[in-house]
Amino acid sequence: MPLITCVEDLRVLYKRRITKMFYDYRDSGSWTESTYRENLSAFEKIKLRQRVLVDIEDRSIASKMVD
Repeated sequence: MPLITCVEDLRVLYKRRITKMFYDYRDSGSWTESTYRENLSAFEKIKLRQRVLVDIEDRSIASKMVD
């Protein structure tokens, strides 16, 4: 099983596993691709903080979305 640490790792993985036609279709936007670029920009603004060696005894999967 490959090590997946970011979205780009997933992109490389599915590029190897599916045909070029399906990869190109999924990896492109329509016409001007403006929505596609806006989505990429929005996801790049999301920062994930990796935490290691943290006590996980009382963990919860609850989350809060902020603007």
